[in-house]
Amino acid sequence: MTAVDTTSSAVDTPFILSRIAFGSCHSRGALSKRMSKSNATESPTIWDSIASTVKPQTFLWTGDSIYPPTKSKGDAPLDVMQKEYQQMLHNKTLGYAQFLQEDDILIGGVHGTWDDHDYGGNDRGRELKEREERRDAYLDFLDVPKDSERWERKGVYGSIEFGEDISIDNDSNHLHDERSNNKVKVIFLDTRFHREKHCVPSVGSNPYVPYGALIACTTRWITAGLDLPSILPSWTSCSNDSELLGEDQWKWLEQQLNESNASMHVVVSSIQVLTTNPVVESWGHFPTERDRFLKLLNTVPGLVILSGDVHHAEISSTTQRNNSMAAANKGALVEVTSSGLTHSCDEPFYGPLCKPILDAFPTHRFKGGNVKDQSAPSYFTSRNFGSIDIDWVSRLFRVHVHDDAGDVVLSAGFEMDTVAGMSDEDIMDVAKCIDGHIW
Repeated sequence: MTAVDTTSSAVDTPFILSRIAFGSCHSRGALSKRMSKSNATESPTIWDSIASTVKPQTFLWTGDSIYPPTKSKGDAPLDVMQKEYQQMLHNKTLGYAQFLQEDDILIGGVHGTWDDHDYGGNDRGRELKEREERRDAYLDFLDVPKDSERWERKGVYGSIEFGEDISIDNDSNHLHDERSNNKVKVIFLDTRFHREKHCVPSVGSNPYVPYGALIACTTRWITAGLDLPSILPSWTSCSNDSELLGEDQWKWLEQQLNESNASMHVVVSSIQVLTTNPVVESWGHFPTERDRFLKLLNTVPGLVILSGDVHHAEISSTTQRNNSMAAANKGALVEVTSSGLTHSCDEPFYGPLCKPILDAFPTHRFKGGNVKDQSAPSYFTSRNFGSIDIDWVSRLFRVHVHDDAGDVVLSAGFEMDTVAGMSDEDIMDVAKCIDGHIW
């Protein structure tokens, strides 16, 4: 079995893909602050937990692999971003450098996409300056082969395919089923490079606005709660039809999925897709784009959506049924969010608001995914990472969220080859973010 970057000619050592780890939101500042409080100069990091508990053959970044230093106000200059990438790769106190050098893991490499902080500006989209140069810095960080088409694209989107076709021996008749294979296709979307501004443009990256990130959360909440796109006149920038991916990326994505014969698909979006929580950035603030996305994913076999960004973990679904006893992707699209590796929503001064906000917007949430109590909500608000266990014999896979010690706290099972297969009416009824209710 091989790992092939489908946008380049790179081919890695043959292996059978059975273990994937993923994660997002890694802040050197947050980690250093926590270590200083504990007076620890050298201590285990979450990377040690990932290596020892998952032993991943590949790691997937789902966004925010670095954060600019807190002293860098506003949009981070390119040279500051490049220095942070070097810190991540070489500063041994962070743990990532040793993780990359561990024996017997990561034979399939490290792959990923960015989000706003490794893009260079909180909540930023297409308006950020030096986008191509920032793209190159990120691809350098991932060590993307120089012959990859990702270097030429407007954005960092790309894909990688693990595995190969296999033949099936059925009663001495050698039959070949184009989906009876060991292929896993991973698709990384770029939700920053082409994204238009929110209805009320975010002040999260404005250096002159105190607590700009919190104000941006509030304006998104008001936008959704009052359904501002249906109220404000058409000449404003507030529209349900605002762009998120850009047409070139849409065409590429449609081709990637339509031409794939993989049995299992992992689609990585740095921002959440299914959440109804209006406080966070999500596809829900771009309703037309989200509807198009859900219709496209509806016929993709063996699919899970991965996301990051929000500083908590959760499992989301397009259906409200209890999924604990069946494959989660039967009749539904399912998303697993893991965030963050070094910090979480319950740690800042506003931490006590984290759970009440999550509880206030539950209609997107998968039921039965909480490992300790299946009747409890399928979210986790402390530091975490994710993993995927693949069983090629049963043709099933499970997606987990782990706490920072490596214990599984959330989990959902999936069937390969199975599609969501929702009706048009089902897709229209998927819970929305902009729905005109405040609480």
